[in-house]
Amino acid sequence: MNTRMNFKKYPMLVMLMALLSLNVFSKDDEPTIVKVFDMNQPGTLKASSSGGGVVVKTHDEPKVEIQAFVRKNGKVLSSSDEMMEEVLEAFDIDFSKSGSVVTAKVERKSRMNFWNNVGISLTILVPREMSCDVHSSGGGVKVYGVEGTHKFSSSGGGVKLENVSGSTEARSSGGGVSATNQNGDIRLSSSGGGVTVTDANGRINAHSSGGGVTLSNVHGDVDASSSGGGVRVSGECAYVKASSSGGSVRVDISNLSKELHLQSSGGGVDAVIHGGRDLGMDLDLRSDRVNIELQNFSGKAEKNRVNGTMNNGGIPVYIHSSGGNVNVSYE
Repeated sequence: MNTRMNFKKYPMLVMLMALLSLNVFSKDDEPTIVKVFDMNQPGTLKASSSGGGVVVKTHDEPKVEIQAFVRKNGKVLSSSDEMMEEVLEAFDIDFSKSGSVVTAKVERKSRMNFWNNVGISLTILVPREMSCDVHSSGGGVKVYGVEGTHKFSSSGGGVKLENVSGSTEARSSGGGVSATNQNGDIRLSSSGGGVTVTDANGRINAHSSGGGVTLSNVHGDVDASSSGGGVRVSGECAYVKASSSGGSVRVDISNLSKELHLQSSGGGVDAVIHGGRDLGMDLDLRSDRVNIELQNFSGKAEKNRVNGTMNNGGIPVYIHSSGGNVNVSYE
């Protein structure tokens, strides 16, 4: 079944798009347009919007429900509102289904006139087993509870993920990126804010040029960097690579078994390696001052450099700082 809808809408004021997206999801708002597609198997959602933000949430029904909120001057219009024809003239809207792929697309045809404060945001209800490809240039992206293979991006706001499972990529140039209760490998990047991951299982790749990177209670290999702030990592991590040119680097990890590679040119480096006193490590530590308790050490240890093996060596531990001290402890 393939259903295609082409609506038109007046252009929208770019300077007011951010303000519109902040008010997109009021509890009291009823959607202007609703389209429902039945699903009899796991599917894929392809959603994009240049008219407002996008929210994706799961429900317990075998269908996809697309809710479009059409706004003018901050007010959600009803489908019978006399302004609807005028508002829809500058947008193409495509709500359609082909096989197991559902499309929800809102595309602005032209720039808004300065006086014409209009926008469209989307809330989409999907079954849990739904891979998602969601993009917005008109507001933020928020996703809750989906399971599959995902790509998310926003140039109009941040990206927020909660309880998402599967292989996930998310990026933003309009705000920060956050993920909570992530299950599966994840790649996050932001040039518009920081990157935050809380409670995650799987490999994590996190980079920011717009803020710091904070990874808390993560379980898996980590590659994290920031040129806009510091980097913080805590959890059970066999491998950690973390670097910052915008702040300090701090890690607090257990189960180190592969490699620890930490570097900062914007501050010091603090590493807490739980159980590290008993680990075999190949140490390459350098800064203005290196503070570490050495056990069964063989090599060269100086105020600003430690190079050698501990407990006969094994795990590469590279920690360099040109912006502060290097501190290693084994709590």
